[in-house]
Amino acid sequence: MAGDAHAGAALPRSAGVMRGGPLLVEKAMVSEKLEAKLNELLNGEMEAHHVYTQAAAWASAHKFEGVTKFLLGHAKEEMGHMLKFFEFLDDLGAQIALHGHQRPVISAGNVRELFQRIQEEERKVTAHIVEAITLARAENSFETDSFLEWFSREQHEEEKLCRKILDRIDLIGEGPHTAYFIDKELGSLAA
Repeated sequence: MAGDAHAGAALPRSAGVMRGGPLLVEKAMVSEKLEAKLNELLNGEMEAHHVYTQAAAWASAHKFEGVTKFLLGHAKEEMGHMLKFFEFLDDLGAQIALHGHQRPVISAGNVRELFQRIQEEERKVTAHIVEAITLARAENSFETDSFLEWFSREQHEEEKLCRKILDRIDLIGEGPHTAYFIDKELGSLAA
């Protein structure tokens, strides 16, 4: 990720915590490798939030009110996912490392291209979650595996929704009122 070289730096585990006395070193309940992977996922959800928000800005600039509403709802959902990772890492006593994010580039000529871009992002998130589940299982981190299973199911739903949206756009087809019907259809999904 881009940004200040120190922006995402977490304190080393050996830094410890002062609690009214001598410096105590607290050990996280996961390995450093798994902690890093969970932080990667936390930051990935923040990046997804940015992608959905920037996509909503694209839709708004193109006068797609329904699409904008749908995408802003998903941006909020992604922020909620990021907070789940934050709370989980905190519960584990792990270091939380937030990174700076560059503004996502959304270059789409139409709504279909916009949702193809979103589908690509969702597929990347799915791949990272599968990697994290594989690592958690290899390290016998059953608590982390259980936590990540929810995200695995969520990603299945996200990818299914992207396919459904692209299918609906294709079903509507090309015509003089295509943009209107796509906007109305996606607006109904936001409700």
